[in-house]
Amino acid sequence: MFRTTRAARSGMGAIVLILVSLILPAASATGKAPTTSRKEAPTPPNILFILVDDMGWHDWSGGGSRFYRTPNLDALAAEGMVFENAYASAAVCSPSRASLLTGLTPARLHLTDYIPGEGTPAESRFRVPEFNQQLPDVRTLARDLDEVGYRTAIIGKWHLGGKGSLPTDHGFDWSLAAGPQGHPGSYFWPYGKPGSPGQVPDLAAQGGGPGEYLTDRLTEEAIKYLHDAATHHQDRPFFLELSHYAVHAPLQATEADLAAVKDWTPADGQDNRTYAAMIHALDRSVGKLTATLKELHLDRNTVVVFMSDNGGLDLPNETGSALATSNAPMRAGKGFAYEGGLRVPLIFVEPGHIPAHGHNDTPVYGVDLTPTLLQLAGIKPQDDLDGRSVVPLLHGDSMAKRDMGWNYPHYWDDQLVTPWVVYRQGDLKLIHFNEDDHYEMYDLANDPTEQFNLVHAHPHEAERMKQAMAHWLEQQHAQTPIPRQPPVAGSAPSAKP
Repeated sequence: MFRTTRAARSGMGAIVLILVSLILPAASATGKAPTTSRKEAPTPPNILFILVDDMGWHDWSGGGSRFYRTPNLDALAAEGMVFENAYASAAVCSPSRASLLTGLTPARLHLTDYIPGEGTPAESRFRVPEFNQQLPDVRTLARDLDEVGYRTAIIGKWHLGGKGSLPTDHGFDWSLAAGPQGHPGSYFWPYGKPGSPGQVPDLAAQGGGPGEYLTDRLTEEAIKYLHDAATHHQDRPFFLELSHYAVHAPLQATEADLAAVKDWTPADGQDNRTYAAMIHALDRSVGKLTATLKELHLDRNTVVVFMSDNGGLDLPNETGSALATSNAPMRAGKGFAYEGGLRVPLIFVEPGHIPAHGHNDTPVYGVDLTPTLLQLAGIKPQDDLDGRSVVPLLHGDSMAKRDMGWNYPHYWDDQLVTPWVVYRQGDLKLIHFNEDDHYEMYDLANDPTEQFNLVHAHPHEAERMKQAMAHWLEQQHAQTPIPRQPPVAGSAPSAKP
């Protein structure tokens, strides 16, 4: 593994960029396939990755919402490609984020729940396995980009470990507001009780004042970074991850944003105005960022990716209204094995390389982000990644569908969610609920809302899928729930919303 100092890497990175520009044409001349399908000279693009927390698959007007209004996000999508069947690598945040940065599944990383997780309930058939409480020391997207000369930075949520496993320990040159916590103590300055674990690090110490809103502050810090890149580092591409804490709880919004959404009409179970106001603030962030890229003439050589880390929190409050959002007509939400927990918005934009107004319905998932961005940067992805580059799809070509898997050997929210495994092969999706050892199988092409369980109607197909799921778990060296000895009598079955 690369072990030089960061200062040495910066100098070596510049040399590597020059070597890459010389080697790529030579590789083509020898008949070997180049590592990138970019159509112009191999000038590595900048990368701006906007990652949102807990945003559902259609929590934006371009994704089908009739409640939320997101003109800036819609405009961004119109400039590139929207993936209609995009999935997170996990239904909760930490494992999803680990997978995005490594190209490895949470099952392989043994990081399968949000950190630190909720442990084992007293009344359950299983004990949960011990899982990694920080991102393991593996290759990361940031590290690979750093080593070929990229400036790498993250602003916002990290949630992949504390001291010893912070972003700068995993390939990022610089980070801000990126600590071990999974959500802010408050969205208003100083972003939580001073000194409390939930307070967002760095920001309070760097100034601010009453009424300052976290989503806006993170956006302004990202804009400062873009200005610095355009002014002082034109010779080096950047990878900037803006990792918003929004729209994760606590649900809090400014009075101005609440006023902006007061006339929006609830629809399809989406009716929480505070959540809507947070979506409005996120949309404003996207607009400011894209405007800055154009102002600084960075837009023509910058890949912009917009994605959520898992499905929206689709649970009712005590009155029956949405606690956060609704993923209808998709079933359930964050934490669950159903489509509402795994489906997310995903947009790729790169003017001149990715055609505008693109839509693609090929199933892709978070594990694909690292190999895709590496290829767009002119770097050959490692062969042992679980993800695959979707660059052919971005350039209008087709790719064969492939099998996809998810493993969640944990309990969440007092057994509202119990351990499950999901395996998708073609249009068939098999779910195994460990707690009561039952299976469900759905044909997503004809039943995307997962209403008709086909396990008993098609037993031979179900058995084939069970064997494929077992083989996948074995290949991944996946952890599974540990049976209690003896099992607790009268255990609660898995929740099936």
